[in-house]
Amino acid sequence: MYKNLRWKLLTITAVFVIFFGVGVYPMLAAKYHWPSPGWLQSKALKLGLDLKGGVQLTLKVNTDDALRATSVATSEQLRDSLKTATIPYGNISVPSPTVFRVEGVPQDREAQFRTSADEIASANYDRNIQTGGNYEFRMKPTVERDLREQTIEQTLQTIDRRVNALGVTEPSISRQQADQILVQMPGVSDVARAKEIMGKTAVLEFKLVEAGPASKEDLLKQYNGNIPGDLEMVPGSGNESAVYYVVKKIAPVNGQDLRVAKPGLDENNQPAVHFELKSTTASCQRRGSRAASPTRGASAAASLRNRPTTWR
Repeated sequence: MYKNLRWKLLTITAVFVIFFGVGVYPMLAAKYHWPSPGWLQSKALKLGLDLKGGVQLTLKVNTDDALRATSVATSEQLRDSLKTATIPYGNISVPSPTVFRVEGVPQDREAQFRTSADEIASANYDRNIQTGGNYEFRMKPTVERDLREQTIEQTLQTIDRRVNALGVTEPSISRQQADQILVQMPGVSDVARAKEIMGKTAVLEFKLVEAGPASKEDLLKQYNGNIPGDLEMVPGSGNESAVYYVVKKIAPVNGQDLRVAKPGLDENNQPAVHFELKSTTASCQRRGSRAASPTRGASAAASLRNRPTTWR
């Protein structure tokens, strides 16, 4: 009887020592700066929100913004194509995230219009002919579904990178509903800062350069003091912060058009980001490049350090 009791006591003592040494001591060592090897610190108990406290955020992803951006970009590509082909029209509008309309196409130019429109939009939109030379382009259901899903996945990845940049230990990032993401950050006390970082929107765009680099005054002189409505002036970045560029307002390529991106070196052995476009985007860019000047309108899809890449 006493022998069994002795073994029970030894077992309980051993379990307690192991639990204290592996689970509790590393936490006390971190708090009171006691000596502790790195391998032991990695075995410390990870406290969740219920024990350690922290921040829990439920974020709603506005996928409609991504759909509208796609519709706006496609409608502007079509606008440029019609301008190049000298096909007149009355108006181009985007009444909803998945629809854009073209109105007032002359009857004798409708065949040419349909050809241009199909080149630009047929991959992602269904074309519906209406009366009076009006056309409605509606995003295909499969494309809409894929874009919404892609937006959610990209948002999850972005939030994961931002949380890791905060140095949060054992964060939890999960998809709750179709368009909601739950973020739990144990140990984070600055709620306002966490909300600011999580809620900040980043947009990657590649815009066509029309003029620059130059000072703001020199660029304004080129346009007699008035920048056309379809253009905008943007500042350079980094070492080019004192110069400006005039670029197309509508970006023909954005972050959703990238198939893969990875860091590397350019031909001068300088850091650069190499990327590949999705096949449909690359096709549109090849067609659009005919309207671009080799010196000023060339596509920026070469490297992220080249103009006119914008990140806001």
